[in-house]
Amino acid sequence: MTDLRALHDAFEELERRADAATARMALDTSPRTRATASRSGVRFAPVALAAAVVAGVATGAVLLVPDNGPVTQVAQPSTSSTAQPVTTTSAPPPAHETPEVLAERFRAVLGDLATFVVTETGPGASRWTLPDGPPTGASSTLTPKPTTQIGSSIGGTLTAAGVTGGFDLLMYPGTAGEKAQCGPDEPGCTLRELPDGSALATSQFALEGSGLTNEVKLTRPDGLVFIMHVSNRQSPKGLGPLLGGHPPLTVEQLVQIATSDRW
Repeated sequence: MTDLRALHDAFEELERRADAATARMALDTSPRTRATASRSGVRFAPVALAAAVVAGVATGAVLLVPDNGPVTQVAQPSTSSTAQPVTTTSAPPPAHETPEVLAERFRAVLGDLATFVVTETGPGASRWTLPDGPPTGASSTLTPKPTTQIGSSIGGTLTAAGVTGGFDLLMYPGTAGEKAQCGPDEPGCTLRELPDGSALATSQFALEGSGLTNEVKLTRPDGLVFIMHVSNRQSPKGLGPLLGGHPPLTVEQLVQIATSDRW
């Protein structure tokens, strides 16, 4: 403010001197000419000077931006066109693929219901086919073609609620549309069809020497066959010593195992 005030006073002095000089000009100059000359000479110098001063001040000034501070340009993150990796999960193998897979799946199905020890493993079934018969009237001995082993089976001992007994479990792919059946030596066998189209056969039969075996046979619509026996003897077929007063699993528990969705 002090510099501007001094500048203003200087302008006032210049204007005063210019007016005095104009008054001393020759008398032959017309009043209009004198007025024009005095005003243009007086006004242009201060304006030019003021412009120079303002330009000089502005050159060293710092422009303050309200609240925002220095302006910084931030580069936007680039968009990657690389496709994200696709994670694929393969389907678990069928339970009957190997005895090891069957045992693992059986353990998952049982959960806390029972524990078991596997002592025997093998195929679920052996399939063999008779050759075409000889022409009519010809005598010939039919020799079966080589067998094909399918599915898996496990056997051993099973313990549930403190009761131990023998068990066997087999599973194999059969023919779609086939149904579980009761054998002629199973008078207590019961057949029923489940809502999903599976055929279920259950039975309980006595063994020699107070032995007892519970059995479940399930055939699914796609032909998959599930058969399980559990006994109070070391072997569900009646062999070995008696291990308990009754089988460790009931028939209904076998049905729950056979129809589990964890297979």
